Amino acid sequence: MPPRCVLNVSRQAGRNASTRFGWTVVIRWFRTHESLSLLLFLWVVTVGFAARDFTLASITVRDYLNYWLAPQAVWDGVNPYDVTAYIDYGLAYLPRGNVQQFNFTYPPHALFLFAPFAVLPPVPAFLAWDVVSLGAFYLAARPLLPKGLPAFLALLSPATFICLEFGQTGLLSSALFLMAARGSGVSAAVLTFKPHLGLLVVPALLLKGRKPVWIAVVVTILLIVSSQILFGHWEEFLDHARGYQGRQIFDVELKNMWYIVGTTPAIGYGIRGFVIYAVVATIVLIRNFNVFTAATATFLISPYGLHYDMSAACLGFAVLIYSYWNDLPLWQRLIASLAYLAPIIVQFGTWWVPPIMLLGLFVQTQCFPGVQLTLKQNRLALVNVNQSEPCN
Repeated sequence: MPPRCVLNVSRQAGRNASTRFGWTVVIRWFRTHESLSLLLFLWVVTVGFAARDFTLASITVRDYLNYWLAPQAVWDGVNPYDVTAYIDYGLAYLPRGNVQQFNFTYPPHALFLFAPFAVLPPVPAFLAWDVVSLGAFYLAARPLLPKGLPAFLALLSPATFICLEFGQTGLLSSALFLMAARGSGVSAAVLTFKPHLGLLVVPALLLKGRKPVWIAVVVTILLIVSSQILFGHWEEFLDHARGYQGRQIFDVELKNMWYIVGTTPAIGYGIRGFVIYAVVATIVLIRNFNVFTAATATFLISPYGLHYDMSAACLGFAVLIYSYWNDLPLWQRLIASLAYLAPIIVQFGTWWVPPIMLLGLFVQTQCFPGVQLTLKQNRLALVNVNQSEPCN
């Protein structure tokens, strides 16, 4: 029988060999799954930032507050667009609420989305809203996910975490955008509750034919008319949007807030910068129009968009990284990664996001299959691009 010390040495050597083998397997996996490894890293960064900022705060400091309170106000005969009356109503319901938090900015037909949840108490309503919003986004995104890409990496992006924390509408608007861009006229109509995020849904529907366009028009009219009958206040909404809400966006005292949540060129670069970015983005977009390039370009041609609205855009960059990583040169890999993290990067200043998104849009046009608007025999024509080609 060998001495005990020899047995201990043998056991230790066996453990070391096992450990080395384990690390070898892990390293080999990362090397053979570069795109998944990067997405995992980006997701860990995302979770880290979300955990850093997460608080078990009261419903009174979450954006969802107004989606729950506005239907209550309408049911009790209070105009949610009368700022003073709405604040008084909100403080009567929630005495510890922040006065500046009471501000309902959505058109009356948005109440069709918010009212069903308002029958619940505030906290259960908030949780139900998040679950339904995430579920809708998953169902809309699922047909676009490439085989092998874990859904949580694609869906739980920085924008999604921000949306879930504050109960924002970005997940729902992203779901509607994805469905509308694939030809759903009903989704396009419902998305008019955030019209600035649906600008590029129009050409997407036109590419699908006349029927989706007419469905979108008819359903939009029905939503507006029925909301006026049931809820009223369309005139007050328009006055509120032109007056109070417009001043909020350009209020000097609130600019510091817009500079860390706003992701469109108009917020950081003003009107001239917005025009320049919008023109360049349009030129790039017509080279390759598809659901993901449209989602990205939205945040370059729209005058208004915030970090929690970007779930569909982040999804596009997750799919880009997973599907085309091996074909991308180093600088395009960097741009795609930064664009995925744009809702986090904006917290360091809104000025960083537009150039990243514009370069990201260019990279997407080099990779994703889509359609290009071009001149053919002196006439405008649509041609398919990148149908089976790697990135250029």
